[in-house]
Amino acid sequence: MAASNSQSSDYFEDEDPAFLEALNQAALPGDVAINSEDDDEEPPLAQPSLKRPYAQDETIYGPAHFDGFGEYGRRKRAKLQIQNSDTVASGTKSDMFKGLAVYINGYTEPSVQELKELLVQNGGIYQPYLDRKSAVTHIVTCVLTEAKTREFKNMKVVFPTWLTESAKAGELLSWRDFQFVQSLAPKAQAPLPSGTPRYAAESSNQNAQRAMANPGWRAAHTSVAPGFVKDYFEHSRLHFMSAIKAELVQLVKQAQTNAEEKLAQQEDTSMVLLKSPGKGKGRADEERVIMHCDFDCFFVSVGLVSRPELRGKPVVVCHSQGNQGGGSSTSEVACASYEARNFGVKNGMSLQQARKLCPQVCTMPYEFDRYKKASLEFYTILMSLADAVEAVSLDEALLDVTKAVARFESQIDDAEDPAKAFAESIRAQVREATSCQISIGISYNILLARLATRRAKPAGAARISPADVSELMATLDITDLWGFASSSRDKARDKLGSSALSIIATKSRASLCDALGPKTGEKLYDAVRGIDHTVLRSDKERKSVSAETNYGIRFNSNDQVRSYLQQLAANVKQRLKEVKTLGRQITLKIMKRHPEAPVEGPKFLGHGRCEVFNKSRPLDRATSDSDIIAERAWDMLKSFNFDPTELRGIGIHITKLESIDGPTDPKQAKLAFDAAPRVPSARASVAASAIEEVDPDVLAALPADVRQELEQEWRRSESPFPGKPPAPAVQRGSGPASAPQGVFPQRQPTRMQQSGLKLGARSAGYVIDKKSLHPNRPPNAFLRPTDADLRSLDIDPEVYAMLPQSVQREQLTRARLTKAGGVPEVSGERLVLKPKKYLPPPDLFRQPPPYAKYPDPPKLRQRTADKVLFFTEADDVQGIMQTWVQAFRKFPPNEKDIEFFAKFLVQSVDSKMSTDTGVERAVSIVKWWLVLLRRYWGDYEHFDQPEEEDARVAMAWWRAFRSVKDRLDVVACKKFGGRLCIR
Repeated sequence: MAASNSQSSDYFEDEDPAFLEALNQAALPGDVAINSEDDDEEPPLAQPSLKRPYAQDETIYGPAHFDGFGEYGRRKRAKLQIQNSDTVASGTKSDMFKGLAVYINGYTEPSVQELKELLVQNGGIYQPYLDRKSAVTHIVTCVLTEAKTREFKNMKVVFPTWLTESAKAGELLSWRDFQFVQSLAPKAQAPLPSGTPRYAAESSNQNAQRAMANPGWRAAHTSVAPGFVKDYFEHSRLHFMSAIKAELVQLVKQAQTNAEEKLAQQEDTSMVLLKSPGKGKGRADEERVIMHCDFDCFFVSVGLVSRPELRGKPVVVCHSQGNQGGGSSTSEVACASYEARNFGVKNGMSLQQARKLCPQVCTMPYEFDRYKKASLEFYTILMSLADAVEAVSLDEALLDVTKAVARFESQIDDAEDPAKAFAESIRAQVREATSCQISIGISYNILLARLATRRAKPAGAARISPADVSELMATLDITDLWGFASSSRDKARDKLGSSALSIIATKSRASLCDALGPKTGEKLYDAVRGIDHTVLRSDKERKSVSAETNYGIRFNSNDQVRSYLQQLAANVKQRLKEVKTLGRQITLKIMKRHPEAPVEGPKFLGHGRCEVFNKSRPLDRATSDSDIIAERAWDMLKSFNFDPTELRGIGIHITKLESIDGPTDPKQAKLAFDAAPRVPSARASVAASAIEEVDPDVLAALPADVRQELEQEWRRSESPFPGKPPAPAVQRGSGPASAPQGVFPQRQPTRMQQSGLKLGARSAGYVIDKKSLHPNRPPNAFLRPTDADLRSLDIDPEVYAMLPQSVQREQLTRARLTKAGGVPEVSGERLVLKPKKYLPPPDLFRQPPPYAKYPDPPKLRQRTADKVLFFTEADDVQGIMQTWVQAFRKFPPNEKDIEFFAKFLVQSVDSKMSTDTGVERAVSIVKWWLVLLRRYWGDYEHFDQPEEEDARVAMAWWRAFRSVKDRLDVVACKKFGGRLCIR
């Protein structure tokens, strides 16, 4: 018997008849019984055949190729047509739609699938794509956009009823009876009439056209008028709203001063709150008390103070007064009272539209001075009561009153909600000071405080507690949250299915970030849960200074535009001067009339529909020079090459601001290092500044030799101790080295320093006192010697104390050197140190520099009558190849010519003879050869049996191409491991 580890081959040889017979007679699982009646039956449907029901076409089901998107599209369309043929094979009803190729656009009734089956079952062709309009005979749709209507204006566009009615009739009906007409398409529900004024119903303002036709009127009332910029900003409501933000810092500072004076006069200062920049650090977020204070109809409320007879009536604030403007008035409503809002009047609509909604509406003019006065009184009250104040706008502020409410709670009895009681006290004080009403929202963060203000309006106070957050958010939309505009709402509806916060609250953080972006998604995820990490900032750093005009901008020439830029730059310079800053970057904003917009828009002299362009460039240095700003703006405007008559708005924005005193960050403490020596050209200014700081009376009282020595010290350029005075920005406490009071004039302390009360977080950073960090550190005897040390060196302590610190150090050094043994003489001439020329040792051998070896690219040589030409560039060789093919269109190519080109191409591909760029050159030449062959003999590319003379010539060219291609593939396989893809 064979061993146990023997294999089956030990018992049966190859093709053993006995083994094969036993295998055939064995009944294996799943086999059909022998001589069964089911032998001739087809396999069940559960066992699909792997064989295609049609012959496989390599052009459709062949492998995909790199960069073959066009091939992919052709194959996809062919596969879809094969699917349609399967539908036809399942049951063809008729041929009534034969010859039709239909594309179905958008939503239809019946559905696309039903129309497709109806079409192909009756002999038609369904085209799923419209990449080639020539392949489509008709377009079926129920609705078209304006863009699609213009695109399909020359095509046969019909309603789906053309196909369905033709199928019912049993014959193809005329498509013209079912032609698509936009007026017959289903329309969305018409919105309610909004009272559109007559001027807005026209595409162009007729009054503006008549006015612009008068050259005299145009020169006096548009941007070409002298002083137009100044007049525009003096009367522009939008300019006031934007410019007032720049003045808020000064207003808050003045409010702080007023509050400190008021508190300093009070006998009982127990209510004075010491402000801390920490804003309640260490407290839980839900223990904080944030208030959002906002005036109710600010412009109207201030105007009603001097017009009490208008209280309770619908009132708006705008430019037009009384019956001015007539039926074509385009004056915009800046603010509407609650009585006017009940009639549908809204901020931003025209006065005429407001009058149509509310005929009895009354108008009030702008009173900018009154607005500023009311705002100053408003902030004065807030600064005297709050821990920290953030000025949002002229009539809106955010408060942190955590400590104030705690102190207020300890002084009152039986207060159910001390925060709300404190808010009511604020409202009462503001009402008494300004005669205007404000609303206050209260919560534990800024987001919820803003939402609470909506509940409080008008003239009230409301608080949102942590328990109210879920119920409140379920009733809101995403646009109800501060910081989320309509763009976020559209994204949420498109990607999340809804913009309601009740739905968004069920989404995960990751899904919100994917839909709205990482930052917006994180912010929204926290907001719907009542979480807001926004920090209340008492003093926001200014980021830009700008001036922009978009009303009355009408030019005829580039000279007028350039002159206008000078006026606008002068305005920007004035604004930079007011805030004491310089800018390093300029941004130019241009509004150009849209090509489809009328020359005169609906609003009188307004900008209308425009295209907006922006361009930024750095300035050479930090500057506020109007000439530099205007010249740089003009250079940027010229680069656009716009027609000056098409301009409708111009703006200049200056960014990357620096203080006029220097580019120091107000929040960054500055170390008191000595200044480095300056170049000679700047030393005169340093000396002058040092002299100016010394009181002339004190300087005259000094001895003659000391005064002369000081003057020489200030003027001496090679002094090792530059005479720069210490920086006056950092005020330190008095010490041994301080000057005696009354000798040198000192700056008077501010009122805030006199009061000793700090009522708000300051914008400047905190100066760290080194003595507090190192209390046991011994004093520096060199910088602060005692009076005894000075007398031992023959120096008068009083005179020494009056000298600048740099002179003190030098005098102290000279005195010590004199006492030690003498003072070295100082040369009056500058010692110029020249670099020593390096001379290598004479016996040092240096290798010669290596020479770069560049490979000689293969050249295609062509002999002419005069000389031999050499070609290496692909364009030149392609031109020669085209000439060769055209010359032998009726003759087979010569073998020498084929070998001539083949040798050049092989050298280009071979890495031993050329670089990698040679491969690109060879591929481009061979592709061009293929293009030429397909152009002249494309029908014979896959033809193997030439029967005509033209066919024999064509086959000779194709054989030459394939032979050269094979030679190139051999070289490419050695170099790259694969063949060249030439298609």
